[in-house]
Amino acid sequence: MIRKIYLENPSGNKFYFDYRSGCLIHAISGLGFSQEMTYLKYETFYDRVDQTQGPTEIQATLTFLKGYPGYTELMNYLKLGEKELKLYYEADDSAFCFVDIKSISKQELVAGTLQSQIIFQKLSLWLKNQLYTVNVNEDTVGKRYAYSYPYQYSAFFEGKIQIINRGVQKAPLLIEIMGAVSDPEIIIRKNSTVITMLRLYHTQLNGEIHISAIPNKQYIRQIDNGEILSIYGSQDFTCDNFLFVEPGEYEVEFKPGVASPTTCRITLLEGYLGV
Repeated sequence: MIRKIYLENPSGNKFYFDYRSGCLIHAISGLGFSQEMTYLKYETFYDRVDQTQGPTEIQATLTFLKGYPGYTELMNYLKLGEKELKLYYEADDSAFCFVDIKSISKQELVAGTLQSQIIFQKLSLWLKNQLYTVNVNEDTVGKRYAYSYPYQYSAFFEGKIQIINRGVQKAPLLIEIMGAVSDPEIIIRKNSTVITMLRLYHTQLNGEIHISAIPNKQYIRQIDNGEILSIYGSQDFTCDNFLFVEPGEYEVEFKPGVASPTTCRITLLEGYLGV
């Protein structure tokens, strides 16, 4: 499969490093990982007691086939939104990481084209979205792409589904609830033991609820007819509400609190050290 590398800003606008933009990327380094290790010495033996992943950089060369106009196109794209940029890497699989543009060097003419050196400052591990959907009060199955698992309903119109975190660290969950709810709950269990839970004291007949557990981007919002309203204060503060799961397999139970058709979509952000 041909490798694809591109940027995406918070508005969903993409900049492809290929012939579509006339900006080619090559000589890439830093796609792996670097860890800081702490050891204790026992005579002639060492025991690792801690390891951390610090921020790393991705360096590459950009070739602008259209010369200065191509360089200007990239600069104009970055002006649209320099924060919360995602750098995507697609080959056999798709992964992304949050990045800042640390630097772009002065342009140099090389063989009739313009070249610059770019440095991306990584702000996260490489992440892979795993999407699960629970459709409550419908005769269907819970879906995960590209795998599917059946789920069942209780007498109170509750949906259950299995999720798996195959990453290397605990993964935040992004939750979208579409449709009617009355004090909805999401309960996550491992081996029948409740690990974490979300509960909102909130009622709606339609619209959406979006919840992000990403540590520096946490929110609880209602979206109705295009209007976005924070409902952060509607949470039950005795629960975790911003949900994470360690690597492993879990059962997720969704309780919308109503008998109407309601959909709960869960995106699990698996973290990986390299691509």
